[in-house]
Amino acid sequence: MNALSQADATVVIRASRVNGWTEAAANAAQLRALVSIHDVMPSNLQQITELLEICARHNIRHPTLLVVPGLDWSDQQIEQLHQWQRAGCELAGHGWVHRCRHPTNLSHRVHSLVLSRDVAEHLSRSSAEVLELMSRCARWFEKHDFELPKLYVPPAWALGKVSANELLRQPFSMIETISGVTFAHQRRQLRLPLLGFEADNQLRRVCLTSWNRLIRCNLRKTSCVRISIHPNDHRLLLADDLCRSLQLPMQPIRYDALLGFK
Repeated sequence: MNALSQADATVVIRASRVNGWTEAAANAAQLRALVSIHDVMPSNLQQITELLEICARHNIRHPTLLVVPGLDWSDQQIEQLHQWQRAGCELAGHGWVHRCRHPTNLSHRVHSLVLSRDVAEHLSRSSAEVLELMSRCARWFEKHDFELPKLYVPPAWALGKVSANELLRQPFSMIETISGVTFAHQRRQLRLPLLGFEADNQLRRVCLTSWNRLIRCNLRKTSCVRISIHPNDHRLLLADDLCRSLQLPMQPIRYDALLGFK
């Protein structure tokens, strides 16, 4: 190996060690991406606007917006949602108030401590209560003249104890959880990797950095990845990782495009 090629090789090796980003870029060449912005609420529409602008700068024009309906929405704020939907953004249901009851069982307490804090709204509810919450969410969209969303994402991706047969009685076509997307009325699931960036403390930063690195290093094994963005992620500890992920050579698609996946 001559001196020039040795130098080139050194540069490549060093680049490949920067959080796996070089390898991730190579792996993502033919990748499709489901980009979603979570927790769309009356109190954070300014942050949502900022995130939409960031996505647009990375040629992601129509991310999916996860709307929390059971809050104090003004007519002006609802019209903003209509404008985003008319512009091409897909809307999805995201719980009712995005706050949970006091945990009544061990699994909910552990989930709250490790992952969800006080937002896993479905947990500690019966299956009948979960189905009613999901139906109430759907009715809100219809009441305010939106297209009924095809996608529902429970807060913290925690669906709760609802069986496949019971899911047939709720109105949404797709339900997203940590592991992937369930097609409720077709009784099938599509497992999809998930990148996340909501690191508001050092422990979450370490855990999410390790998780995202693992996902990025295995992108060549999947045809589609989910990129989940929360309202303050562009201001938190993994803001740079978020921007790098949006820069990967991926084709953004809508969740409703998954209905054609086999």
